[in-house]
Amino acid sequence: HDRDERFRGEDWRPHIFMHVRTDLDHVWSAVRASDKERRRLDRTKEELTKMQVDLDQGRWDNGILNDVIDSIRKSADDERLAPRDRAVLADDVNRLKEFQDRHNHGG
Repeated sequence: HDRDERFRGEDWRPHIFMHVRTDLDHVWSAVRASDKERRRLDRTKEELTKMQVDLDQGRWDNGILNDVIDSIRKSADDERLAPRDRAVLADDVNRLKEFQDRHNHGG
């Protein structure tokens, strides 16, 4: 669906953190997560928002991004999610890692 269109070409890169946040909102809205899981997801979404603002202003924090990647990886491994949702989150992890690698190594 619109996900394929969103990630076509290179235009998604400046907005990657908001795209991933949208995926988290979508995936977890259909599932009743535990309170602990919900707190972790809320923190991850806050970190994604902060990273987007920082990126827009030319700032970068690898530590926060590593926390975000770890959190989304936990969601991608969650058996309560539908296989497609897990695949979306796993793809987000890969895109974040690729984005981080390009940013850190000038790729």
